Amino acid sequence: MKTRLVSLVLCVVSVGCAEMAFAGDFYVVTATEKSHESAQKTAANTGGWVLDTDLYPKLQPGLYSVVRGPFGGKPAADAELASLKAVAEFKDAYVADAGVSRLPAGVGSPQLSPQILAALLGELDVKVSDEAGGKNPCEPQEPYQRVQLSYMSLERSMDKSTGTPTFAPKLRPLDLGAFWVIKKTGAIVRMRACAE
Repeated sequence: MKTRLVSLVLCVVSVGCAEMAFAGDFYVVTATEKSHESAQKTAANTGGWVLDTDLYPKLQPGLYSVVRGPFGGKPAADAELASLKAVAEFKDAYVADAGVSRLPAGVGSPQLSPQILAALLGELDVKVSDEAGGKNPCEPQEPYQRVQLSYMSLERSMDKSTGTPTFAPKLRPLDLGAFWVIKKTGAIVRMRACAE
């Protein structure tokens, strides 16, 4: 009898743990866009952050969703959705079970979860431009790609006719600079200030 009881408890615990280990991330999706920049502008104006749908197996690939979350379960996501639905702007919002993130945990830091990494990637804007090189001594002397990181912010200004503040999304470069990718070798070089 004890053996059967222990087996039953172990079975229930293992099923419960399996569900927890493979549970998905639940998000409240307030908008979905085809372009990263458009989704960033929407998130800057309405709140939330941008999630690349390619990072999760249960989301439609190739899109950028403006989300709240992740939530550990559907009930918490449903509660957030209910509070958002009180605002007309979010009448089309919905809860999505995204599945388990395709991003690895602990990249660069043990505290960096896949969800935080997804949020950081959603907030960054990456521009890559091809450069000939050799125009000045401060850049690579051969063809390279310039990689610039930016983020979407809100810029405040005053409406001159009404005297009320207005806000507009604005892309701002990150102060950490840019990277160069040397085309011939694929080497990544951090762009530094040049005194020449």
